[in-house]
Amino acid sequence: MLIHIIEEYYLKEKVAIVTGAGSDGFGRRMAKAFASKGADLVLNDIDEKGLEITKEEIQKKYDSKILTVKADISNSAEVDEMAKEVSEIFENVFLLVNNAGIDGGLYSSLKAKEALYDKVMGVNVKGAWNVTKAFYRVMKRQREFMPIRGKIINIASCAGTQNGLNPFIGIYSASKAALIAFTKLWALELGPSDITVNAISPGVFLTPIYNNDPKLIRQFLKSRGVKLPIDKVGDPNWVADIALFLASPAANYITGQNIIIDGGMCVSINKI
Repeated sequence: MLIHIIEEYYLKEKVAIVTGAGSDGFGRRMAKAFASKGADLVLNDIDEKGLEITKEEIQKKYDSKILTVKADISNSAEVDEMAKEVSEIFENVFLLVNNAGIDGGLYSSLKAKEALYDKVMGVNVKGAWNVTKAFYRVMKRQREFMPIRGKIINIASCAGTQNGLNPFIGIYSASKAALIAFTKLWALELGPSDITVNAISPGVFLTPIYNNDPKLIRQFLKSRGVKLPIDKVGDPNWVADIALFLASPAANYITGQNIIIDGGMCVSINKI
């Protein structure tokens, strides 16, 4: 049996961009995980104070070079300015994680206001599109990283999957479905350039989107009649572990996939 051994610091001398890295949710945990494998980091958020906290926590433990960039990813001009700043400091962008997202509140899709629709779609969909457009050409030129020149990971949601579409969070649900669709489209578009594109769809996790409150999560599940086969609220570090796998050489032949990490929630709907 052939066992592929991954080098411990497989992201050394590679740059990872993480949007939405200013809050103690998936972004901060993924940034720490990438640093543990040697990556240098570009941390983006609109929360400047949160970015500094993330940076300080990482620098206490790792030697990664870190650039923090306050930018609204729904604004293409701000994203272009971020790309310019990154190019002045770093020579590559190997990993891009489109993590930034907002929930949009508890509204069905047709009851949401136009302003809410524009805001949620602007961050969750257009934002990821803006950032990917700003950096994919850099990845295409990176022949030194062959066989894979770059990797893109989109943080979607179970709410965007066929089983998980949720009218209680209609616009959010639609935005994540769109991001999953873009994941597959970008995998087709960028595959010939040796760039992989995959999505991670978390279920219910203890993150700021749920106010870091397990009771709130349990109330939400009960109101929807949803039971978890693995009856635990998710730990954000588990999502970071999946992101580490996708960033590793072990995932070099995986693209266009949406990895659902939900304790079995999606498959359990209307079944238990």
